[in-house]
Amino acid sequence: MERSRSKNGTGTTFVLTALPCTIKAGIPRRREGNHVEHIMAVCLQAGSILLRSGAETSRVEETIARLARAAGVDRVDTFVTLTGIFICLEKDGTSLTRLTRVHQVGTDLQRVTEVNHLSRQFVRGELSLSEIQERLTALENRRPLYHPLLRAAAAFVSAGSYGFLMSGNWRVLLPSALGGVVAHLVSQWNTRGQGGNFLRVFLGAMIGSSAGVGAAFLDGGPGRVGQIVVGATIPLVPGVAVTTAIRDLLSGDLLSGMARGTEALLTAVAIAMAVGLVLGVVL
Repeated sequence: MERSRSKNGTGTTFVLTALPCTIKAGIPRRREGNHVEHIMAVCLQAGSILLRSGAETSRVEETIARLARAAGVDRVDTFVTLTGIFICLEKDGTSLTRLTRVHQVGTDLQRVTEVNHLSRQFVRGELSLSEIQERLTALENRRPLYHPLLRAAAAFVSAGSYGFLMSGNWRVLLPSALGGVVAHLVSQWNTRGQGGNFLRVFLGAMIGSSAGVGAAFLDGGPGRVGQIVVGATIPLVPGVAVTTAIRDLLSGDLLSGMARGTEALLTAVAIAMAVGLVLGVVL
């Protein structure tokens, strides 16, 4: 506001002139210029990473909803299954619906943790929409956290330890460990083949069990074939899939829970068929 003074014959007159004033609204960074298509791209990317990494569907839906609302969306509807993500966003009268297909579902809990951390930072206003998209892209393109040799070593330790735990005999430890490594390596081979997860698990369990029993024969004959086979197939047991299926069922996601449970059941059937075949030949 500007003040000016003028003089005339009757006295002094003050004239007040209003000047333009610009006040910046305290809008969080994440709401500045967020287009609905940009918001949709970030939600789909975050949801796809979570679903491919083995997160339960309720977590995926909640994360997508939180991201969309924090970005300024008026309405968000999301439906997640084991192999697909449906999202509908509405903002400023504009409605947008997208569907993305998720083909490969594995287990990477570190990625799940990092996506959850990024979503919380975005909701608190610590990241903009472009920044979280860049970090999600970097996370998606990053190499696996654990080297394949380290995962093979983990399979060696877990299979050998479980074989020893089941038998109490030190001579079972090494054959079980070797069989577990072979089973793990075979199950990781040809992950994009048409046979799918069932064939990979079946071949892994069969070849791994055979390798464990063969190693025991070289050591003087297997005294505890059953314990060796059980130890060799432990790395293939779908423990995370069973746990996630139970969590989906308890949270009310019956479709995803039944799908994950069926997948875990088929994996168990593949292991049982392979073990039965090996034991039938050996015994």
